[in-house]
Amino acid sequence: MFFTLSCRFLLLPGVIVFAGVLLPSSSAQQAGSLVQQHFLAAQQDQQQGLLDAAVREYKAVLQLQPGLPEVYINLGLVYYAQAKFEESAEALKTANKLRPGMRGVSLWLGIDDVKLHRPAQAAALLREAIRQDPADKLAQTWLGTALWDVGQTDAALLQLRKAAARFPDDPDLLFALGEAYGKAAVQQTEQLLDESSGTALSDLIYGTTYAGEREWTKAEGHLRRAIERDPRLLDAHLELAAVLLEQTRLPAAQEQLEQAIALAPQSASALARDGELLLLMQQPAEGLSRIQKAIEIDRSEALDALGLPIEDRVGRNVTGDEAGAELPPLCREAARKLEADPTYSPAKDVALAALYALAGDEDSALQAYRRIGPARSSPSPSVSSFAKAVMAMHQHRYDDAETLLLSWLGTHPRDRMARYDIALARHQISMAQVARMIEVAPDSYHVHQMLGQLYAGLTMANEAYGGLEEDDKAIAEYLAVAAARPNLPGVHFWLGHLYWKHGDADHALPELTRELELDPGHPEANGELGAILVAQGRATEAIPHLQLAIRGMPDLWPAYLQLGRAYAIEKNYARAEEMLKRALAHDHDGSAHFQLGLVLRAEGKTVQAAQVFAQVKAIKNERMAASSAADAGNQGVKQ
Repeated sequence: MFFTLSCRFLLLPGVIVFAGVLLPSSSAQQAGSLVQQHFLAAQQDQQQGLLDAAVREYKAVLQLQPGLPEVYINLGLVYYAQAKFEESAEALKTANKLRPGMRGVSLWLGIDDVKLHRPAQAAALLREAIRQDPADKLAQTWLGTALWDVGQTDAALLQLRKAAARFPDDPDLLFALGEAYGKAAVQQTEQLLDESSGTALSDLIYGTTYAGEREWTKAEGHLRRAIERDPRLLDAHLELAAVLLEQTRLPAAQEQLEQAIALAPQSASALARDGELLLLMQQPAEGLSRIQKAIEIDRSEALDALGLPIEDRVGRNVTGDEAGAELPPLCREAARKLEADPTYSPAKDVALAALYALAGDEDSALQAYRRIGPARSSPSPSVSSFAKAVMAMHQHRYDDAETLLLSWLGTHPRDRMARYDIALARHQISMAQVARMIEVAPDSYHVHQMLGQLYAGLTMANEAYGGLEEDDKAIAEYLAVAAARPNLPGVHFWLGHLYWKHGDADHALPELTRELELDPGHPEANGELGAILVAQGRATEAIPHLQLAIRGMPDLWPAYLQLGRAYAIEKNYARAEEMLKRALAHDHDGSAHFQLGLVLRAEGKTVQAAQVFAQVKAIKNERMAASSAADAGNQGVKQ
């Protein structure tokens, strides 16, 4: 499941109506009185959180009168609150057999199936729940979860958008929507990186990512390598110029922009950025001329290239510090000279807004931007949906851009740049939900939860290059969530995951244990808890957790390695060999091969073990060569 909801324990309205269902005999009246007593006791226990007692009381009711579907519904809800999802599903199925079509049964049975990793079955039930009650927020939202788990990412996002449109100010939905879009963007980017490894596009993506996090040296290295691989890649020249400008390396930035203009003389982005740079280099007339030309070619593209309009700043607050100390004074000086010049041109207000924005003076930037006339351009009906999507991206209409890009990819599924653009659009949509969350519920734990996701996402994107500096921020946000909502599923997993990433088993173990108390079937939590137990030599305890992890998520490849290690500790070499061989195809660092070699040697299969150890050496050599190439790519030459 990609997001969690604080599904409050609900008593369905109108449950248990005894009038007319009890027989009139004295014995029946006595039994009915006992049924009433047990039922009322069950409700009281339920409301007080005494869930084991509530189960006993509901079972007592069913022993006296087993044909009451409403009791089975309440029993199912109690089991759900105890994270006993199989028992909950069985109780709800019984209720549905006794009285088909009861409100709420499809909803909670569908949620149980999501928890039990039966998403296709869950989706059908949740659609039925929505048919029964289109305004049911839980059904609308959990259907998004089910579709995501089935692998229908686009359908899941669309469903969540529908739910958020119906409940626009609901913090649960804002968080779910933001998290879903953020994870979709990360997954699509990772997939694209895998497919484009060793190409200019891969380096462009890495370079842009590092630039967003203000890791200038890494960004420059990747962008220069992208240009080496494809000198005509306009976006790489533009992004490299922006990276150099942020470091106040103006001549080097201008060189890249001149190359960009030579490649695309009608590029509004290149002309606008070159105009801004000329202003900083004390060439105001030429700078304004370039900006004016850019506006005439494509106003929205020119404004976007200059960081306009001034919008929400959540993304910058998350990704890093503000600009270096040298650039803002240059921007303010250039803006001062423009303000002092009485000559007016349409480009002047654009330039002032851009300079003030780059200096970090958002109030002045907004004042200048408001003086810019409204846009009048609109795409021709004959242009492609991709061209319309690019225009929408420039105008920061990311919702529209996503729709148009999906249309384009429907007929051009191999267009990697379009796939990258949709990942960028979805990241921006995710960030918009953060801004909306802060606006709607600034004191909500959801804000901390969303920021925790964003920090964790940044570190996941950079783990291959050791970029783990955001982990402490992510932990702080998740600790704030856990303090506010200690029983919220998912939060303790992330804390455990982040602690264990840094080898802190003492803090990771209780967090992962708590997560499994809330959600016993959580595959990643079971996998990481199993890994900790294996590291501590507690193989017997680890094996059931690792088996659950694989059962819940068959492609959780690290769990196969850990399960192989656990079986090896138990000297069950046949099972260890079986598990480790399943992990070999996804062994990026040679650890699975190494463990397999140890197992084969322990089994006396020395020749096979030697072959596997040779493969370990080959993997290590390949990684060292790749690391050396990456280091070379990361060497940004100061100019």
